[in-house]
Amino acid sequence: MDSFDLIRKFQSTLPLVRKWIDDVLDGHKDQATPIVNLGFPRLQQVFPSELLEKARVIVVSGKVPFPPLSRMGLPELSQMENMPMSGITYKDTFFINHAHQSESLHFHELVHVVQWEKLGVDNFLLAYGVGLMQFGYRDSPLEQMAYSLQERFDAKNLPHGIVEFIRQKTDAIWNSIAPLFEKV
Repeated sequence: MDSFDLIRKFQSTLPLVRKWIDDVLDGHKDQATPIVNLGFPRLQQVFPSELLEKARVIVVSGKVPFPPLSRMGLPELSQMENMPMSGITYKDTFFINHAHQSESLHFHELVHVVQWEKLGVDNFLLAYGVGLMQFGYRDSPLEQMAYSLQERFDAKNLPHGIVEFIRQKTDAIWNSIAPLFEKV
């Protein structure tokens, strides 16, 4: 299967993935805590209060929820289903495994919250999926941005205006892959 067929196949699963995400978020909404309530001082220094009030975290004791992509028709991405993850973000909410809670991980997931907000659900899922298919998890562009900014957060060396910085970088990632969707 060529990459355009895989992209087309991925696009066709978007309704299933969207529904799965909505169901998972709805099923856990009572456990969601606004980030602002966690009292992480550095997050409050680098992110605007509106984002920290809107973004939510759900702490889980086992695996963070990940869509059953192989059952949704994407066996090519099934390795992600079993990958151990410390956290994962869906829209403005992220799940974190209780054993991996840290201000640094919360920062990483907040980068994804801004990316979701900038791209919207479908474009985020498309960009993330294409990144996984082309580069693998760690080197996919949206993850690479979150990891590199997390390293800068840990080193106390973030660019000024972090939200706008993330939005601009996210736009650049989308603009680099958007032409792929015009060809399918």
